[in-house]
Amino acid sequence: MGSQNTFTISLSKEEQERAREVLLANNWMEESDSNLYVKYRLKSPQGSVAIIYSSGKLVFQGREDFTSVIANIKEEVEENTEEFLPHIGVDEVGKGDYFGPLVVVACFVDEEFAKKIRLLGFGDSKKFSDVKIQKFFQAVKEYPYYYSSIVQPEEYNELSSKYGNASILLAKQHSLVIEDALLDLQNKNVECKHVVIDQFSSSKSRVLNELGELGKKVELEQYHKGEADIAVAAASIIARGIFLEEWEKMNREYDFVFPKGASNVLYEAKQFVSKYGAEELRKVSKIGFRTTQDVMKMF
Repeated sequence: MGSQNTFTISLSKEEQERAREVLLANNWMEESDSNLYVKYRLKSPQGSVAIIYSSGKLVFQGREDFTSVIANIKEEVEENTEEFLPHIGVDEVGKGDYFGPLVVVACFVDEEFAKKIRLLGFGDSKKFSDVKIQKFFQAVKEYPYYYSSIVQPEEYNELSSKYGNASILLAKQHSLVIEDALLDLQNKNVECKHVVIDQFSSSKSRVLNELGELGKKVELEQYHKGEADIAVAAASIIARGIFLEEWEKMNREYDFVFPKGASNVLYEAKQFVSKYGAEELRKVSKIGFRTTQDVMKMF
C-alpha cells in the first residue's frame, strides 16, 4: 500500500446506484453518515472510504488502488431482457501446468450471485493476472455453492497411469464435482436442471459417459470457450484461485519457487531434482509431460 489517495469522479444517476452495488459486491460495508448531502458512505475491508454525494460526486479516500473498482462502476452494461436460468458451470485449471495440481470446480450460479460476480468483473480467468484472480477469489470464497476436486500431482500421476488417457481423468473429475454439486443442491431443496461445461475433449460423449445418476437427469451443454457463460467463468476463476493457494502451499513446503505453465520449466525441474531427488518429483509435477524425460537425461 502506498500513501493516502483521494480520488474523485462524477457519476450519472444510474451510476450512483451501480457504484454502491459494485462496492458492496467487493465486500465494502455501508456506514451511516449524518451529512445531509451524503447519499451513501461505504468502507472497504482495507479501511478505505467511499462517499457518494447526492450531487453525483464519488470520493474515494485510502491507500488502495481504486482503478478496477472505478472501471466496473463506469463499465457500460448491455441490457439483458432474457430471464436468467440458474445453472452449474464447470471448468478446470492446472492440466497444462507441469507443476502443481489439477483443480476442477463446479459452481452453481443463481440470479443474485450472477449479479454480484458481474459487478466484480468476472470473466475468462486466462485474461486476469494472478493478483486479480486472488482478489476475485477472496470476494467469493465463502459462497456455499461451489464444489471442488483437487488432484495433487502424485494422485494425478497414479490416475493418469491407471486410465492411460488424460481426457478420461478429466471427465471423471468433471463428473465427480457435478454429482457433488447436484447432491448438495438437492439436499438443500435448490433446483438445478442445467449444467454448462467448458468443452475440453473433441468427443462430447467423454463426459456424458462418466456422469452419475444425478448428472444424467439434467441438461448438459458443452462448448469451447465456455467462459462466455457466467457460471463457467465463476468456476474458472474459483478453480484458479484454489490452484494458486495450492501452488503457494507447495512453494512453502519445499522452500522452492515453482514456475507456472509448461514452457521454460526445465531449469527449475532440474534444480528440484538436484535438491530433492527424482522420486520427489512425482509429488510436485505431472510426470507424463515431456519435461520429465528431458530432466532425467541430465542425471
